[in-house]
Amino acid sequence: MSGAAQGNVQLKPAALLRCPMVPAVDYWVREVVLPAARRHLGSDVIEIKVASSYSCRPINHVDGARLSEHGHANALDVSSFVLRDGQVVRVEGGWHGSYAHRAFLRSVHSGACRVFTTVLGPNYDYQHRNHFHLDLARHGRDGNGRVCK
Repeated sequence: MSGAAQGNVQLKPAALLRCPMVPAVDYWVREVVLPAARRHLGSDVIEIKVASSYSCRPINHVDGARLSEHGHANALDVSSFVLRDGQVVRVEGGWHGSYAHRAFLRSVHSGACRVFTTVLGPNYDYQHRNHFHLDLARHGRDGNGRVCK
């Protein structure tokens, strides 16, 4: 996946994702990220920096751990957002940065929790201090649980 919102927002580098993730990412960008950027930052997002997508590895790179959702091409890590006016909003730094950057990042994080089944950010742990992790893993006995941290 190299773009979202009808190609108006580039994902760089392009993300390798399984089919159900593609419309979820597109919806999140179109319905959450773009409106939040306009509201909090007064500009459009034109690029999303992808920290990771498909990667055949265990959770948190820990040997012996179960396969990460990245290993199923079912996860996307986002490290920053580039705006049309030249601003770059990085998860690391921006999460505790200016009021506008904090408001934008918290808005896209909470909005992601309505789209994805797992959303992890800087408040989760040290491993996620610099990116948002988004995936569609099944949680709970019925598979309908959600994790938003």
